[in-house]
Amino acid sequence: MKLYIDESGNTGETLSQDGNFNFADQPFYVLSGLLINDTAKVALESFISQLKVKYHIQGNELKSKGIYKTKSNFLKELVDYLTDKKIPVFTELMDKLYYLDTQLIEYFIVPYYSLEFNNLNIEKKRIISAELGKFLNQDIYDKFLNAIKINSHESLEEFYEVLINHFDAINENALKKNVELTKEDYFDEKAINPEAALRKFFPIPDENPNNRLIHLLPNYNAFTNLIGRVQKYVIDFTSKDYFDIIHDEQKQFDVIYIKTIQSMMQLNLDSIVENTQLASKGTFNLNESISLSFIDSKTDISIQVADLLSGFIMRFWLDFKNGNKINVEKYLPLMIKLNHPLPGSSIGINYMVPYFDHTDITKKMIETAMSKNAL
Repeated sequence: MKLYIDESGNTGETLSQDGNFNFADQPFYVLSGLLINDTAKVALESFISQLKVKYHIQGNELKSKGIYKTKSNFLKELVDYLTDKKIPVFTELMDKLYYLDTQLIEYFIVPYYSLEFNNLNIEKKRIISAELGKFLNQDIYDKFLNAIKINSHESLEEFYEVLINHFDAINENALKKNVELTKEDYFDEKAINPEAALRKFFPIPDENPNNRLIHLLPNYNAFTNLIGRVQKYVIDFTSKDYFDIIHDEQKQFDVIYIKTIQSMMQLNLDSIVENTQLASKGTFNLNESISLSFIDSKTDISIQVADLLSGFIMRFWLDFKNGNKINVEKYLPLMIKLNHPLPGSSIGINYMVPYFDHTDITKKMIETAMSKNAL
């Protein structure tokens, strides 16, 4: 079995300049993967070739933007095919601003070390992260990103004061108190081991192929989640316990992904999520037989299909958030098919978005499905 992965909405590490995020034009990141054997891959390639002829699509690559705008039936036939042939599709959908808020929660407001890792606390943090943006402004985000980039005791301590003063000014005393407690923990740790304190209280950066530190890379979390979900499916629903990963070329981040796979093989990550809802969604201790390679998407139809699905879901979510009712109604039936096609499995879409957005889309899916069944 091979997992073919591609993405949409990649803007790299989280940055801000002149009061604007670098992801302002692409606020969502989507990573999708197809798990497929060689026989099914050949059949898929033949099917795509027929679709390209039918819908007059030229060139070697499938471009999701044009297909989404003008060839909705192409997408419908593709999703129907994947569903009918029971080809597992795994997707991570991430709201980049929400991701940034989760990092603020995890390191400054309700830090990861402060609570037992269980379902109740996971849910509490999910709610707090979704609401946090109401109490922040662009200046706070800018100073957070700048502090992380400098990555020094001085920048960390200055940002504690920025947050404390900000929450004090808007009378959010509970948030202010939490930051003060985190700050006290930091100084206690710093007195014992300054270097370890910095590593513990700042998000850990990744290193790209040019040895440059990359901070707050949404791709990393999405990649880790997706691989863990795929491995759980392989273990639960196939006779295998490993698979090969084929990713579109990642010249900026390939080293990061390689190190991620190595860490998942070496660390006992499953012990961390044991007895939580995350354990039912993924197996994060990777089999050492799993391999990772990178290829040019122009040479592989399966990668292009993963890219097409990622682009479709990213554009659908943008339309959903912007209230484009025409496109939402047009494409919602396809999202329903991709959302959670096999009960009890890890296949489908994992939403790393504010809980109220997930609630809204779930409600729309249920209403659409019930309306269809009533006809």
